[in-house]
Amino acid sequence: MSFTQTQLVLRRYYALLYAAVFAMIALFWPHAEVASAGARMFLVAATAGYAALYVAPLWILSSVLGRLLRSVPGWRVQVPYALAFVGGSAVLLAIFADYRLYDLYQFHFNAFVWNLLTTPGGIEALGATEATTRSLAMQVSVFPVLCGVALVLLYRHATHGWAPSPRTLVASMMVLFSVLSVEEVVYAYSEHVGKEDYLQAAEAIPFHLHTGARKVFKRMGIEQAAVKELRLAGGTVDYPGHDLPAKAVAKRPNLVMLVGESFRWDLLSPEITPNLWKLSQQGTRYEQHYSGGNRTRMGLFSMFYGLYAPYWYSFERQRVAPALMNFLRDHDYQLAIHTSQSFDYPELRHTVFTGVPEANLQELQKGEPWRRDAQNIDDLIGKFDHRNADKPFYGFMFFESTHAPYAFPEETALRKDYLRQLDYMKLDLRDNIDAIHARYINAAHHVDAQIGRLLDHLRAQGELDNTVILFTGDHGEEFMEKGHWGHGHGNTFPEEQIRVPLVIRMPGQQPQVVTHRSSHLQISPTLLEYLGVTAPSRSYSSADTLDHTADNLVLGEYDFMGIFDGEHKISFPYTRSTFFRYSVFDAQDHPVAREEGRQVLADKQALLDDVVRESRRFVR
Repeated sequence: MSFTQTQLVLRRYYALLYAAVFAMIALFWPHAEVASAGARMFLVAATAGYAALYVAPLWILSSVLGRLLRSVPGWRVQVPYALAFVGGSAVLLAIFADYRLYDLYQFHFNAFVWNLLTTPGGIEALGATEATTRSLAMQVSVFPVLCGVALVLLYRHATHGWAPSPRTLVASMMVLFSVLSVEEVVYAYSEHVGKEDYLQAAEAIPFHLHTGARKVFKRMGIEQAAVKELRLAGGTVDYPGHDLPAKAVAKRPNLVMLVGESFRWDLLSPEITPNLWKLSQQGTRYEQHYSGGNRTRMGLFSMFYGLYAPYWYSFERQRVAPALMNFLRDHDYQLAIHTSQSFDYPELRHTVFTGVPEANLQELQKGEPWRRDAQNIDDLIGKFDHRNADKPFYGFMFFESTHAPYAFPEETALRKDYLRQLDYMKLDLRDNIDAIHARYINAAHHVDAQIGRLLDHLRAQGELDNTVILFTGDHGEEFMEKGHWGHGHGNTFPEEQIRVPLVIRMPGQQPQVVTHRSSHLQISPTLLEYLGVTAPSRSYSSADTLDHTADNLVLGEYDFMGIFDGEHKISFPYTRSTFFRYSVFDAQDHPVAREEGRQVLADKQALLDDVVRESRRFVR
């Protein structure tokens, strides 16, 4: 085929690719909650402009390479075709992958996803099933096949049918890039003055550039109406994690902390978790308890440090251990720290358990999660039995069974109407959510059985009354009650994603039920006080002990913070990764009207300022 014919085929191909990319971006439109006609027009314009942005570089590059290789037989045809095939497939695959991600979790490919893909243990943490892997392979293969078939058919019919002329393509690209330029200016202006309808429309565009022009608008005299952005807890850590004063005691109790992945509060019941329920009758059950966030990182960070979410980043980079773990090591506790996932994702090796010898860390990542949980309990019991009885023992266990896809042995299923195979690529959440929820309940029932084995062993050894036992969840899990499945969705902190059970059995304390609101941030101060620390809890954390009511819950995820006062939830970004704006929700997690939201923000400004100050207290 001549060079001219190759150009003809590729012009048709890139025109088809543009139409396909436009159609795929349009799949995101139902997720764009825009009300005004102007914002809807903006969304269409952004789709047209970004489709050109993703396709035009391939067309330009293939044209340039074709001309550069014009004197090289074979290559002048093969190279442009290869670029068209590989580049087109890559563009479609990237948008498709982002769409599947956004459809399930309502966020695009971002720093969190990159961290998940590049951190050891990150992919495994997704809990993808074999069925998901098979479906993913089949769906991914569709795009190279379609691109290949399109090129073959266009090649065979190179001399038939319509093809855009070079002048038409150039003119079209100029128009589309003009549209894109206008769209980016509108976006930058909307960010500057806080036109949220347009910003919300832009959120539906995959790989949006988020162009800013604040200095330009400032020079033009356009006042910035949007709230300035925050960057919290960055800097050098200045944290009193060592040498906490403590009472001298003859013998300190053992401490066992058990944490269930995605374990929300309503799993604690006589039917679903009978062993935990029995433990709650013997110890203290906190009925209104909340995690410090809706992700594992922030849930465990708040639990061990008693600090707000923004500190995670500086503490992780600088490898700063929590006061609780330093105290246990300083007082010669024997450590047996277990997880059925990974200490690298999330990066617990660099935060909660930084400095703990590798010999004391056990992570099981192979095999079905329910088997890993059972094996970890076996091994934890074995280490307890072989401990030095003259020294106190600290055990930690992170259960993975209750992470999607919710694993359990079939013969132990409490709910028989569960979804037999959880395929992320084919999920119909509207029709399958009850069956998925049934899997979750069955997985929690299995976790409870493993906890029962551990408690029975401690009781049989006569050690239960010399051991503090704590059980909670790192965060909750939502099953479409508020429109989402799972946890960690954007700037919202729904009740189902943050409320968790908390049961603590402490030797010498009478059983009780606590009905006031409490937080994960209070756990570390409570344990340290019980173990004899006399320093005020606020000197090394941001919370009081659990016997105080948490009037205002401070929540967090990777980019957003939330504050819940019992009536309203206020959320805002703290990492500069998104346009700064306050979002206000009522206690049932519904967005409030704009005027009501403004009044809430005005009434709570002092609280917001306090949270910001506290998020900077332990860095300099």
